[in-house]
Amino acid sequence: MTGLCPVHRDWLFQVIAIDRGGIMIRQLFSFSLALAASGWVSAASAAIQVEVVRGGDAPALERLAADELASQFRRLFDAQVTVGTQPTDKAQLRVLVGNPQTNPAVRVAVGDGWPQLSDQGLVIRSLDLPTAAGGKLPGLVVGGGSPVATLWAVYELGHQRGIRYLSRGDIFPDVAAEVDLTGLDMVIEPTLRTRTWRTINDFCIGPESWGQQDLKALLRQLAKMKFNDVMLSLWPWQPFVHYEFGGVQKRTATSWFGDRFRVDGDIPGKTVFGGAAFFENPDLAGKTDYQSLTAAGIQLLRGVIDEAHRLGMTVCLSLQPAQFTKEFAAALPGSKAVHQLKTLTIGPGPQQGPSDPLLHKLVATKLRAYIETYPTVDSISLGMPEFPEWDEHAEAAWDELNADGRLGDMKLSDLVKQASARNIIASGDRGVRALRGNIAPLVFFRKLFADQDLLKRPAGGHVKLIIRSIDPALFPVIDKVIPPGAATLNFIDYTARRIVDNRQLIATLPADKVDSRLIFTLADDNVGVLSQSCISSLHELVTDLRKHGWSGFSTRYWMLTELDPTLHYLSRAAFDADVTPRSSHDDLFVAVTGKTSSSDRLWLAFEHIEQATNLVDQHALGFGFPVRGMMMKHYQSQPDPGWWKEVVDHYTEAMIEFYRSSSADPHARSRKLLFYYSKRSEYVLEYLNAVQALRAAAVARKAGDTEVTIEKLETAVEQLYNSIDTLSDVVRDQSDRGLIATLANFAFRPLMAEYEKVLDESESE
Repeated sequence: MTGLCPVHRDWLFQVIAIDRGGIMIRQLFSFSLALAASGWVSAASAAIQVEVVRGGDAPALERLAADELASQFRRLFDAQVTVGTQPTDKAQLRVLVGNPQTNPAVRVAVGDGWPQLSDQGLVIRSLDLPTAAGGKLPGLVVGGGSPVATLWAVYELGHQRGIRYLSRGDIFPDVAAEVDLTGLDMVIEPTLRTRTWRTINDFCIGPESWGQQDLKALLRQLAKMKFNDVMLSLWPWQPFVHYEFGGVQKRTATSWFGDRFRVDGDIPGKTVFGGAAFFENPDLAGKTDYQSLTAAGIQLLRGVIDEAHRLGMTVCLSLQPAQFTKEFAAALPGSKAVHQLKTLTIGPGPQQGPSDPLLHKLVATKLRAYIETYPTVDSISLGMPEFPEWDEHAEAAWDELNADGRLGDMKLSDLVKQASARNIIASGDRGVRALRGNIAPLVFFRKLFADQDLLKRPAGGHVKLIIRSIDPALFPVIDKVIPPGAATLNFIDYTARRIVDNRQLIATLPADKVDSRLIFTLADDNVGVLSQSCISSLHELVTDLRKHGWSGFSTRYWMLTELDPTLHYLSRAAFDADVTPRSSHDDLFVAVTGKTSSSDRLWLAFEHIEQATNLVDQHALGFGFPVRGMMMKHYQSQPDPGWWKEVVDHYTEAMIEFYRSSSADPHARSRKLLFYYSKRSEYVLEYLNAVQALRAAAVARKAGDTEVTIEKLETAVEQLYNSIDTLSDVVRDQSDRGLIATLANFAFRPLMAEYEKVLDESESE
C-alpha cells in the first residue's frame, strides 16, 4: 500500500474491517490499488469533477435518486459533483442514474448488457464510458427495474462506500481523498418483496405520539433501508377520520386509549417537556375540540402518506372494520360494548350476524370515509378481533363458508380441538374463542366485498384488500375463506421467539396461492418498557419465510430504542440470503465505531438483552406493559421469582458492555449512539431495582414491619426517580419522552402515593 496516501489507506482499512458484512472487498480493494497506480485520481490533486447524469424526463424518484447520490458523494469524497441530464466533456468521472427506458445515456452505455430485473431489482455496475475525444472515462451505472429500485441502488452504493443508515440518521465514514467507481458489478433482487413498517399504533410510548415532521424523517431513513410499504395502524377512537350514519356523527377524537399524561409538578425527567403541562403529539397539541383534533389528525396522516409516496413506498391503512365509537350504539341497535384496555368502542351484538344489512351499511360507510379522506392510499388491512366476541354465529357461518364444499372434509369441531391444544398464546379457551370468533367475520368480509365499488378510489382504480390476523388453524384453507384477490397479513403470536417455537404453522399456509406476509414483533408492548432484542429469532423466521414462499413481513414495535441492529439486519437480509445476525451486526458496528473490538462488545451486549427479553417473555409476558398499575402490580407479598436474578444479570452484563464500548475511545461518529445505549441500559437496571424494592416492601408490610416497609418504599422511589432521570439524559425522540410521561404517571406517582400513605399510617400509629 505504499503508493497510497495515508487518508486513502485509512479508507481501505475501514472497508476491509467491514468484510464480515458481506461487502465485495476483494474487488474494491484491488481496483482501488489499480486506480491509484494508474494515476487516474491522485490523492494530492485538486477535487475532481464528478457528473451525475439522469434522464431529461426522468421520473420524480429518479430525480431524487440523482440528487441523493450527489449529496452522498459530496460527503464521501473530495470531489465537485454536479447533476445534469446530458454528459459533458468536463467530467473526470461519470455516474449514470436510471435504466435504459428512463435515461438515454444508460441505454447508450450498456447496449444489450442490461440485466433481466424485476421491478425491485437493482444494478450497480462499473464501466468505461467513451469521451468525445475518443478516449475512455471511468463511470458507473446505478439503476433498477423501476424508479424506486434505482433509488435503492443509490442507497446500496452508499452502503458499499461505508455509509450506515440508522433510524435516526446516517453515519458516514471519514471523507476519502480519492473517488473509486471501478470494480463494482452488482445485480441484486430481494428475497422478501414486501417490507412493511407499521406506525401510528397506540400508547404514547409509540409513534402515535410522533408529529408529521418526525414521522417523515423516519420514513426517509426507512427508504434508505429499502422498506417499501408503510402501514398506518389506526383505532376507531383516534382523530383521523369523520363519518356519520343513521343520523349519528362520529364525535370521539382521542389518543392513547383516552389517557392524558400530566408532565408538570414534582416528577423526574420533566425538563424534557419544555414546561408543558401535558405530554401531547406536537401536531395535536393544544387542540381540545373534536373538529380541530380531527382536522389536525387528517392533515398529519395525509402528510405522512404523501411523503411515503414521494419515497416510492406504498401505504396501507390498518382498520378494525366492525368497531365503532360508542356514540354509534344509537345507529346500531342491539350492539354490545367491546372490552379492550378500556371500553371505548361498540361492535355487533348477538343478533347481528354476518348477513345483517344494517351492519353492512355501517361498515361500508366507515370504509368509504377512510378511502375518501385518504384517496391515494394503496391498500386497506382489515383485522380479525384480537379478543373475539362475535362467535355466536360460528356454526352457521362455517356451514355458509363451506356451502359449496370448498373446505372439503374439514370440520369446525376438529379445528376447535386443535386451537385448544396448541402452544401459542391463543390456546385453551382463548384459542377456542379466537378461532370461533374468526368464522363469522370471514363470511361477513366475503359478502361485504362482493361489492367491488366499496374499494374504488375517488380518482379511479381500486384499493388492495388485506385480511389481517386470521387464526392459524385456518391457514391450510386461507385461500378459500378470504375474499377473492385479497392478500393476508398473519399474526401467530406476540413475540418472535414464540413464533419460532411454533414455526411449523408457517408451512401450513399455501403461500403459492395467496400473497401472505407475517407480522414480525421487533419489540413487544407486553415486555414493554424494558430493552428488547429478538434478532436471532427473527433470523429463523426470515429463513422460514423464504423457504415457504411468503412475500414478506410487517413490523410490530412501539419504541425505536435499541432497534438499530434489528432494522439493519432486516434491511440486509431482505436482499441477501447469506446475511446472518452476526455478519449484519459487524457490518453495522465495525463501520460505525471503526473497531472490531467495539463490535464484539456490542454483540455481547445485544445477546444479553435478547436473553433477558426471552426470559421475561417466557415467565411474565406483561411485566412492563405500559398501562395504569404497571408498577404497583409488583407490590405483592411474595418472594422474588428465581428468574428475576437471571434477567438482572443479563441487563447488568449488557450495561457493562455498552459502557465499555462507549468509553473505549470510539470514533466521534459513534459516541452519541453508544452513550444512548449505555444510559438506556442503566435506566433498565434502576427500574428493575425499583420493582425488587417494591416487592420487598410488600413482604415487609405483610409481616407488619412498618420500618422496613418504609425503608424499602424509599428505596423503590429513589431507584425509580433515578431510572426516569437517567432516561431524560438521552432523550432522542417522542417515544423516549412518551416513556418518561408513562413512567411518571403510571409508575412514579402511584408509588409516591403509596409511600406517603404508609408514612401517614406510621405517624398516626
